[in-house]
Parts: sequence; C-alpha cells; structure tokens
Amino acid sequence: ISVIVTTYNWPVALDAVLRSLAKQTYRQAEILVADDGSTQETRQLIEDWQKKSPIPIHHIRQEDKGFRAARARNLAISNSKYEWVVFLDGDCV
Repeated sequence: ISVIVTTYNWPVALDAVLRSLAKQTYRQAEILVADDGSTQETRQLIEDWQKKSPIPIHHIRQEDKGFRAARARNLAISNSKYEWVVFLDGDCV
C-alpha cells in the first residue's frame, strides 16, 4: 500500500499523521508525503521521521507557487511503487 499524505506548512498535524501511520501493523507499505512547498520546519520533521519510522517515508516536494495540492498528489502517485494507493490529508489521523 502506498499512503500519500498531502501537506502544507502544518508540521504539528503532519507529525500526528505520521505517528499514527507508524503504529500500523501492516508493513508492506510506504508513505509518500506530498508537500505543496512547505518550509524547512516540515522538511526537518519528515527527515526525523524517515530515521525512525518502521515504514519507509518519501518526501515528494514541489516549489511553493500557491495552492497546488492536486499537482503534489500527482507527483507523489507517480513516485509510488504499490498497486493500492490511499490518500490522506495532512490533518487526518
């Protein structure tokens, strides 16, 4: 399962989402954070989670040029490796 989490400059919420995903027992999965141009704080949070998550996390980031969440999701899905894809917003736990 490829889980795509869309985010933009809300690292507290993203941290809660990644924490909940890390507790999942199904391990044939990957997490792709579809980042719509967040700041360094979000990047650092993702790097920290990449080191400790039992599920691989990939940071798919695009430059901040206004609201382009759909494009960020499309970039993430083009980088996913599994047949099943689950989409979450960055504030869904």
